[in-house]
Amino acid sequence: MDRNKNSILLGLDLGFGDVKLALKLDSQNGPAGKPILTKFPTAIAYARDGIIGDLGSDEQKYGFNGKNYIVGNSALQCRDVFSTRDIDFLMTFSPLLAWAALEKTLQVQSRALDPEVLAAARKRLCLGMPLAHFHSKRSDLMGIMKKGKVSDVELPFSSIDVRAQGQGIFFDFILDQAGLPITERLNLNILVVDIGFNTVDVLGVVGGRPSREWSNMLDRGGISRIAEQVGSFLQRELNFELPEQALKDVIQKKEIALYGAVKDVSWPIRKASEEYADWLFNTIRSRWEDFLKQADLLILAGGGAYYVQDEFAAAYPKEFVHVPENPEFSNAVGFLKYLEADHD
Repeated sequence: MDRNKNSILLGLDLGFGDVKLALKLDSQNGPAGKPILTKFPTAIAYARDGIIGDLGSDEQKYGFNGKNYIVGNSALQCRDVFSTRDIDFLMTFSPLLAWAALEKTLQVQSRALDPEVLAAARKRLCLGMPLAHFHSKRSDLMGIMKKGKVSDVELPFSSIDVRAQGQGIFFDFILDQAGLPITERLNLNILVVDIGFNTVDVLGVVGGRPSREWSNMLDRGGISRIAEQVGSFLQRELNFELPEQALKDVIQKKEIALYGAVKDVSWPIRKASEEYADWLFNTIRSRWEDFLKQADLLILAGGGAYYVQDEFAAAYPKEFVHVPENPEFSNAVGFLKYLEADHD
């Protein structure tokens, strides 16, 4: 009997910048084909009552560890949105973020998914954590997730697995949509560069197996470096200050709203992005060039891949650099494929 039958499989990438979820209902009554993908900012703030009557009270509030919070886009509007750079933040709030990711996805997909099937289905979760903390904190995160409650309700996951960031990208590359190995992609030497908001996780794969010797994390090496430069520009030139999470949104839209008018800020963003791509390329090349000379492939993924892929593609042979079709979701999709492979 297929253990995944009538299961909701969830691949969850809890990034410092965004939460990405890949969900698949493995049932005849569920959606077929590609997984459902959801993304929202890794933003949390205290829930506060509306200033005028119930104004603002329609925001979804979550009870967690004795306090009420709002999560995602609505939290970005709060001046006291939490900083998300610290691993302790992810360790503490992982249950809340996982709950919110599942709830937000099911709300959007409520018409496509049968409520009775959803209620009865086993919900199997695989999530990632930063590579540098994987061996020291994996068991702690497992314990936190298994004991976690949101709004006095236990997390609804029947099984939970934790893998290292970057491993999901590797799984996404070597497994097909059914979780079956792609034979010609096995046993390769690969360098996986997972470019997130705060960190860059680098996973060396030797002969198809992860190598601790060639794996490392560049802390504060993610695209938050672009956000810092853009934030400095806005403060210096426009006397306009934004929290880090809001700056990420500005980088993507390349504009800000100032006194009711839209102002283009694409030039400082382009300049900061070019400088970041040059810095990351030189950092990877200086530290991993010996590995790359013997590698079969370099995989660039994570949300930061969009900013650096041209720099790397110009320096290496065409077929050497691989960017997944949807690089920012590659970890989440890979974790989902890992579950599809019937790991239980």
